[in-house]
Amino acid sequence: MAIRSGSTGPLVSLVVFVILTVLSLVGAIYFYSEADKAQTERTTAMRELAKVINDEQRGREVVQSLDSAAQAQGQTLIEHMLAREASMATLVSGDAAADTNSVRASLRLSDGQSAKQALDEARRAAAESESKFADQVKASEAISAQADAARAEAEAANKSAEEKIAQLTATIAPYRESSERAMAEIAELKNELIQAREQAQSEYANQLAEEQSKQAALVAANQNLSERVQVLQTQLEQFRIKPSDASLLADGKVVDIGTSKDQVFISLGLRDHVRPGMTFEVYPDAAAILYDPKTDRQSPGKASIEVVKVGDTTSTARVTRQRKGQSIQRDDVLANAVYSPSYKYKFLVHGNFDVDADGKSGQTEADYIRGRIQEWGGVVIDGDELTPDVDFVVVGTPPSRVMAKPLGEDSAGYNAYLESKRAYDAYEALVASARGAQVPVLNWNRFQILTGAAER
Repeated sequence: MAIRSGSTGPLVSLVVFVILTVLSLVGAIYFYSEADKAQTERTTAMRELAKVINDEQRGREVVQSLDSAAQAQGQTLIEHMLAREASMATLVSGDAAADTNSVRASLRLSDGQSAKQALDEARRAAAESESKFADQVKASEAISAQADAARAEAEAANKSAEEKIAQLTATIAPYRESSERAMAEIAELKNELIQAREQAQSEYANQLAEEQSKQAALVAANQNLSERVQVLQTQLEQFRIKPSDASLLADGKVVDIGTSKDQVFISLGLRDHVRPGMTFEVYPDAAAILYDPKTDRQSPGKASIEVVKVGDTTSTARVTRQRKGQSIQRDDVLANAVYSPSYKYKFLVHGNFDVDADGKSGQTEADYIRGRIQEWGGVVIDGDELTPDVDFVVVGTPPSRVMAKPLGEDSAGYNAYLESKRAYDAYEALVASARGAQVPVLNWNRFQILTGAAER
């Protein structure tokens, strides 16, 4: 028994040692595992803390001061700083959630400007405004004092004026009777003026009746003249051009076309009394020279030409106007109402003309037309009456219709009325006489076209 007991003791010790060793190993493993885990957590915690504040920042005096204030209020450092920021935002902008940009926008701060700077500037501006207001108050008080002084002076002046008016009234009292007598005399003169006006109106009426009588006599004379013209019509038929037979205006023809497009040769020369500067209208044939009574216009030709060089029997001319799509051909006829190779046409020129189309008619422009007729070999007859030897009547701008007879005592207006009526009646009588005698009547437009001088 003793031997068995002595042999199991070491075995038990060995087992116990093994168990303790395993337990120690397990404990060490657990310890190191927990230590490593704690180190990892510490490292993670330090990294997260560094995102908020690093070691250098924690050592700053201002951070330590904030931390002490936070601990004194039982707050964390972040909680304390957030509370301070919200309090500052509320103080500045009234909104605890406002950030720096919102605060700057609400205060309208410029870049780099602080709220203190803006406040200082506002205070300075307020101080300046207060100073200006004080100056304005002083100025207003000074103006009020001046106004009081001026008011006092005005009252004194009014009082003085009233006294002077009273004195003046007393002075002019003796003249009041004379003034009343003068008013009576003026009334008497007014009655005399009314009587004189009635007499003048009577004289004007008599003058108008006389003018109407003269006009009636003129119409009768024109009627007699028309009868005389009809008697002489046969003798003048070979020279006169009737409105219904405008083809007789053909004076020559185109004999050839020049090498350039704007040059032609015509069948008129020195022996036909042609000279440089004369113009002609070109028609395809004589029947194309027509007058349209509906539009009161002469039909223009296919082209206009101007003589530039004169030979014995032919002349050279340049084309000054040409209708699109119509070319000048040989044997095209030429027309100029003033010119005739063998006869001097007589033109009665009447009225005022508007040659330059400026809306103003005058005798100066009528003289221009007379000069053109004479330059081209025609004879000008002036006056208001148609004579048997007249070939054409050239009339200017029609006079305005007679205005209403003026009322009252305006003699100038009455004279203007008579002059206007006289001009209108003379124009109408002349045109009527010419048409009755079948004498062509040309206005400025038809005159231009028939002489080849229409606007280019």
